Amino acid sequence: MATMTAVMGAGAWGTALAKLLADAGGEVTLWARRSDVADDINSSRYKPRLSGGRAVAGRHPGHR
Repeated sequence: MATMTAVMGAGAWGTALAKLLADAGGEVTLWARRSDVADDINSSRYKPRLSGGRAVAGRHPGHR
């Protein structure tokens, strides 16, 4: 059974936690306060400023 989790905040810690949970097989919703951050994660699956060019939450998009 997959775990469903919401992570509030798409900053460095929130993004890292969401990626860790998604990599472990959980269903993750990542909520971002800023719409431009959510749009960037949704469209590219990357958060260049904080991820060092690594993908974030590969299976699940960020949300507003």
